[in-house]
Amino acid sequence: MQKLCAIMEISGLRLRLDQMNEKIISGLKTRSKYTCNLKTFEEKFSGNKSWILYRLKKEQDIDAEFGRFLFHDQIPFIYSKKQLKKPKLNSIKEFNGVVPVRIDLSKEIIELYKTILVELCPKGENKETYGETTKLDVENLLEINERILGLGEQVAYFKISREPALLDISSKEEIKSKLSVPEREKEVVEKTVLLAQKYELSNIEAIKDFTKKIIDLTRTAEVEFILKAQKNGFRKAFKDKTNGF
Repeated sequence: MQKLCAIMEISGLRLRLDQMNEKIISGLKTRSKYTCNLKTFEEKFSGNKSWILYRLKKEQDIDAEFGRFLFHDQIPFIYSKKQLKKPKLNSIKEFNGVVPVRIDLSKEIIELYKTILVELCPKGENKETYGETTKLDVENLLEINERILGLGEQVAYFKISREPALLDISSKEEIKSKLSVPEREKEVVEKTVLLAQKYELSNIEAIKDFTKKIIDLTRTAEVEFILKAQKNGFRKAFKDKTNGF
């Protein structure tokens, strides 16, 4: 029964991964129709915030009001939960064995995203489209962030359930090595390439590199989650959830 549940759980995670990857590739295709417009990441729009930061705050404020960040695997981007608006509903008490851990990979995600924009979009700036590209960029960044951190946390939890000894390893490199599954990672890259071809994205090599870096950042998030979870009483919580190892 436990083995069947584990298979069902990893199957669900992989389905969610495939869905998110398709949404990201579709978003990149839409964004590739516009010029790079990289100045929206720096140029001030309102309240001393750039176009991107301003819209990120607005979008996540709305999400927060509707209760999005009450769940552990829903991680805000750039801003902390305390910086966003309070939910307009009763607190949701959700425990799935996952200890809430704050991991910030926002700088790495933004730099990776800006790199893929340069590879896929026409060069230059067109201020007339700043509003539209800012909207698209924020949608894509939030999806990539969820793909890396939200899904990364769930995958880490699943891997701990399969190999509890991960909670006893203090070396980042050793944990990262144990989390690596080359066959699965190759499969993810190949599926993403097929998606890129489906959406007629031209620079397939850039998509491959982009996907590999997302996988690497996801693994970095998993490692950080496991290391911080070791300090946050995860082992006891996990034992309570599973009645011991």
